[in-house]
Amino acid sequence: MSGTPSTSPSRKVPMFPIRGILFLVIVLLVCVLAYGRFTGALPSMEAKVTSTSSSLPGHFSVTFPTQGESAVGTENLGVVASTSNQSPVPIASVTKIMTAYLVLKTHPLQPGENGPTLTMTAQDVASYQSDLSNGYSVLKVAEGETLTEKQLLEGLLLPSGDNVADTLGRWVSGSNENFVAKMNETAKSLGMTKTHYADASGVSETTVSNAVDQIKIAQAAMQDPVFRQIVAMPQVTLPVAGTVYNVNGMLGKHAIVGIKTGSTSAAGGCFISATPVQAGDETHYIIGAVLGQVTQQSLQSALEANVNIQDQVRSQFKLYTLDQPTSGYGELTTAWQNNSPLKATEPVKVFGYPGMKINYSINLKNTELPLPANTNIATLKIQTGQGVQSVPLQNTQAINQPGLLWKLIRF
Repeated sequence: MSGTPSTSPSRKVPMFPIRGILFLVIVLLVCVLAYGRFTGALPSMEAKVTSTSSSLPGHFSVTFPTQGESAVGTENLGVVASTSNQSPVPIASVTKIMTAYLVLKTHPLQPGENGPTLTMTAQDVASYQSDLSNGYSVLKVAEGETLTEKQLLEGLLLPSGDNVADTLGRWVSGSNENFVAKMNETAKSLGMTKTHYADASGVSETTVSNAVDQIKIAQAAMQDPVFRQIVAMPQVTLPVAGTVYNVNGMLGKHAIVGIKTGSTSAAGGCFISATPVQAGDETHYIIGAVLGQVTQQSLQSALEANVNIQDQVRSQFKLYTLDQPTSGYGELTTAWQNNSPLKATEPVKVFGYPGMKINYSINLKNTELPLPANTNIATLKIQTGQGVQSVPLQNTQAINQPGLLWKLIRF
């Protein structure tokens, strides 16, 4: 029997299993994402400084000599003020500050130490006799005489022995030429851009510098306690020379404790001075530089002009108490807006002078949350000149973990 073929109805695949699987995958992804947000590392806290800089109140005041060139600073604050004229000029025996500095850098001494012993040779004696015949400043030596490093530095810096400068230069570098090269390399490293050394003693008119550069080398030298001790000595007794005296006629007057004089017809009178200033339990040194004083008594003029500078500025260098901003020196911030001022718990004091610029930065310590209030969480770095002072800072408000909602929706 014929007829049209029968067809079976089409079968629809149910959608539920596919939709269910997709739903489960999405739920799983959400759960994984949520778990990651709940357990993942939190964004780092940040410490923002309230102000990057400030200045001490007032204005630094000093009147310099009308002739030559001058400058003033301290051993850690750098050059504070100077005359506008800072051309390279002959500096005579203040050259020996660099000579002594290099000797102590190459062969360091601790207070109370005498250092190695050197035996004077025929060359050392010939140098002494040559300098003596030329009318230079000398320290008498004899062949075979033994002098310690400290004694040689005393002979260099007190009676200003030109021959001793050459002896020490040969000891440090093997020859006068090598030592002079070392002097110029060191001057460059200290930023003494207007300085050129031609000898270790300053006898040469082509050994030149300016007042600003002499503050820089004096700064470096005054960091050494043995150097400070020697330049403050009024006299010393040596084996052959006997008792010799410091040519610094201002030593012990007007609080002067150093550093070095110099005088030639080309240089005029020159004097680099130091006076101590007590700031809390620290001693700082005001350094004055006067070059090129040309009068009938040029060295005395340099001494008096330098002391006048020291007398003007001494009271201006002291401890200053900083005014902490009302909102603190900084702020501790978090991505979830749980913030806190950062404050010092004790008055912050700095050594300085009127108008001195102060720079601030904050270093944040690593810590775990929750962070209770009044925790030493950061360090305020206060830079004044070449020195950096560290002060602990505390958060005045507690810093807690962010809430669950913030963890879930954070981006």
